[in-house]
Amino acid sequence: MARLRLSRRESYEPMLLLIARSIREIAFGFISIVLPVYWHGAGYSVIDIGLFYSVALLGSSTLSLAIGRYIDHLGRKRLLIVSSILWVVTTPLLLSTKSVVLIIVVMLFGSISPTGKEIGLYLGVEQAMLSRLFSGQARTNTYAWFNLVGYSATALGALAASAIGISTAAANIDSTVFSGVILAYTAAGVLQLVLYALLTPVVEVSGPTASTSSHVPDPSVRRLIRRLSALFTLDAFSAGLIIQGILVYWFRVRYHIDLTQLGLIFFGTNTLSALSSLAAARLAQRFGLLNTMVFTHLPSNVLLMLVPLSPNAGLAAVILLLRHLLSQMDVPTRQAYSMAMLDAPDRTYLPAWTNGARSLGTGATPVLSGALLATPLTSLPLLLSGGLKIVYDVALYATFKKVPLEFIDKK
Repeated sequence: MARLRLSRRESYEPMLLLIARSIREIAFGFISIVLPVYWHGAGYSVIDIGLFYSVALLGSSTLSLAIGRYIDHLGRKRLLIVSSILWVVTTPLLLSTKSVVLIIVVMLFGSISPTGKEIGLYLGVEQAMLSRLFSGQARTNTYAWFNLVGYSATALGALAASAIGISTAAANIDSTVFSGVILAYTAAGVLQLVLYALLTPVVEVSGPTASTSSHVPDPSVRRLIRRLSALFTLDAFSAGLIIQGILVYWFRVRYHIDLTQLGLIFFGTNTLSALSSLAAARLAQRFGLLNTMVFTHLPSNVLLMLVPLSPNAGLAAVILLLRHLLSQMDVPTRQAYSMAMLDAPDRTYLPAWTNGARSLGTGATPVLSGALLATPLTSLPLLLSGGLKIVYDVALYATFKKVPLEFIDKK
């Protein structure tokens, strides 16, 4: 069966999760563009900005890895609520931006996305919830739509940042506008908190796993998760060199473009990412999950390496847009592929580890990228990222090409 039989009340769970993610991604897409522009205008160096972003990503990954085994014991809904409360409580501290230490505290606990995409426990827990409600091809389709909505919402957040640039008509963001930005971001956390509070117990795991203090998968499952985590860490390390916040800074300094133009560029990249996520489900149904993951990702990475070779901002933006038409097709397919390998009790453990490993890999590199951008080697982060991602694609295909997997639904 593609979907569990749910009561009328319980059938609202996917919609609640979808709305929560939409609100969260609008906020993430917005803040990832506004913050680096504001910090640049406030006099923070690119190394400082890279440090802030590394702290955010490393904190997120450490949390995911530390409590991955205990998510179902602690409660999926409870963890989402606690994370949202931390968002709401810590984000207003960014208004005291003169304190580097205070900014680091907020980046650790405040769900501030450096990438415009997911950070924290939210996505991993939501994936596990959706895997409980859907199975087989329906699960792949659900992840595709979930990612479509996520990227569309991130694009709207970028468009909102562009609107800020139009309304202020200034090169930098003043403290009054920034205060409004932070209050709006805090409000998004409040709305998400309310939606999570409405979830019912159907999203929690059932059976003996839920009653134990922690779930320990079989050794074979742990080996599989370690292999996946290692590969995903390489991909994430590469992605960390070009997180959206860093790309915003790079375009700002390299081509001297303003907040309005930056918002429009990343509105375009996230919109194309959304469309590519939806197309991924259809391609995977025809060509297989692994083939779709690898053979859409490879050309996108070649395009990434061409971006810094562009002589002007217009051509660089066009190449970046073309890249995003392909680059995110591996996301829903990767999620569905990973989930299909495991039995239900392991499906919370898996994303906690793989998402944590991805955040750990990503978190190590914004500081490195910032250091490179502070030198004449300003193109190196994009070139390194594209090259390392190609290595990841080849390694992933070589590792799993003989694994027979045709939308298997493991109970």
